[in-house]
Amino acid sequence: MKSRPNTRCMFAGGNTPEGFVNYFGEILEYNTNRVFIIKGGPGVGKSTFMKKIGQDLLEKGYDLEYFYCSSDPYSLDAVAVPQLKVAIMDGTAPHVIDPSYPGAVEEIIYFGEYWDNEALIANKGHIMEYTNQIKGLFNTAYSQLKEAKVAYDEWKSYVQSCLNRAEYQRQADLFIGRVFKRFDALGKKSRARHYFACAITPSGIKDYADTLLKPGMDVYPIYGGPGSGAKELLMRIAHIAEWQGFFTERSHCPIEPDHLDMVIIPELNAALLNIWEPFRNTVPKGEGINLKEGIDLSLCIDEAKLGEEGRKALLDSRRRFLDLLNKAINNIAQAKVIHDQLESYYISAMDFEKIERIRQQIVQRMLKYENS
Repeated sequence: MKSRPNTRCMFAGGNTPEGFVNYFGEILEYNTNRVFIIKGGPGVGKSTFMKKIGQDLLEKGYDLEYFYCSSDPYSLDAVAVPQLKVAIMDGTAPHVIDPSYPGAVEEIIYFGEYWDNEALIANKGHIMEYTNQIKGLFNTAYSQLKEAKVAYDEWKSYVQSCLNRAEYQRQADLFIGRVFKRFDALGKKSRARHYFACAITPSGIKDYADTLLKPGMDVYPIYGGPGSGAKELLMRIAHIAEWQGFFTERSHCPIEPDHLDMVIIPELNAALLNIWEPFRNTVPKGEGINLKEGIDLSLCIDEAKLGEEGRKALLDSRRRFLDLLNKAINNIAQAKVIHDQLESYYISAMDFEKIERIRQQIVQRMLKYENS
């Protein structure tokens, strides 16, 4: 038996103003041995299948990475086993995955072989109706997130107009110096891995950052909302780490998916993360972490420059952003309710005994890579 295993949780995909954005190609870092891609409809048992595989491997002492679904934060999209360099993932919409190296690396497991076609055909009308309703609710939610991003950008612009750039630069330079201490290039090619630690889900904002912080890790909080320069500072830190040759893990922001909300630099045993409402209100409580001196970028902002009307406009844009965000969450939650109803038709049509036998076989096949 190996030592106590570690589990890390994150999202491979997220609901954003740009629609569904995913990093499924980043689930395994490199030198992959095997990827099992599950194809099948809702309710065919994909998440349960992966959870059971994960439990078997945890009991054998393997560290695991769980990738949860942003449309259901308690359902899995994938499980990766870094020590074995294997993964199993859901390859159905909205994150359709096809093999890059069929048979050599990836293998498709089609759960459609284990359902009763006649039972599904008998419920064709309900299945089509629910599927279309779900699609419509997500389209509405993504439109609301796009509107929310407009209000967010307005909020951000008001804050930016109050930012003391000289003080911001001074504070940022001091902070970067505390993180890196030395600025020597390591002479090796850097790598980066991308995911979402935080996501917009039917249950609201869900953040798994606490599972990504290891005991003994130095954690640097960056306090600052839209327009404070927090995300720009995180990107600057990621670029410095890249220049030095460090591997980085980069968590993306659900509202600005091109920007970062957290950077982990394993070789420095350091994590830097943005703290701002409503996405991450406090520093995650990772067990045994070393909370280091962070940076509070609100100290570089002078809202008095806005005047009374400007402050009212800032608060109004923030209110509109939060209101639209909550409306989008409500629509995603409604889609989840209908998705659960849709799943019931597939659950009753499945032969789960055959699926369980396949699951046991896959666990044994994964274990063969232990010494590879």
